[in-house]
Amino acid sequence: MTRLIARLVLAMMILPLSGTVFVLFLGLLALRPSGPTVDGLAMTWLAVYAFIAIYWIALWRSMIRWTRERKINTGLSALAALLIGASLGVVFRNVFGVPIEPALLVGGGVVPIVWVLATVLIWRETPKERLERLSAAGTDAVSCPVCGYNMTGLREALCPECGARFTLDQLLTAQPHRDAASLPREPSSPKD
Repeated sequence: MTRLIARLVLAMMILPLSGTVFVLFLGLLALRPSGPTVDGLAMTWLAVYAFIAIYWIALWRSMIRWTRERKINTGLSALAALLIGASLGVVFRNVFGVPIEPALLVGGGVVPIVWVLATVLIWRETPKERLERLSAAGTDAVSCPVCGYNMTGLREALCPECGARFTLDQLLTAQPHRDAASLPREPSSPKD
């Protein structure tokens, strides 16, 4: 099993693992004489959020190029997710008249989903980063000028990622790490 496949399997485990953390904390709240309270539910969600953040970042940290912009956007996405979850809880409570505990459960459950989905977008490799990574690995990659997909080894100049079609000349001259003078020239055919 490759590292990426192992990471994907571990990524799928985030839901049952975070659910287990939630149930454990909720079970501890149920053991209290006062039962589950709003404060207790809020603390349970904070524990789940901390678990998910640590798990998700630890899982993908070595594959992400942690630029200043990515770090800031990751933090902002956490704040946005909290705001969305809180807003949803308030809507459930005030508009639909749902009791505070179920509203907190629904609003709280949205937060990690929104944050994880946001990190998928924020942490994805840009076409420029992909070319730099492949070049650093010594791979002479040919990438799609539109989306950056690695087209090395394809039998036609059609990008399977975005569907853009090129002539071979267009594809080769659009490569940022090559200049036109270094491109190999075909021998000219003898004229009859």
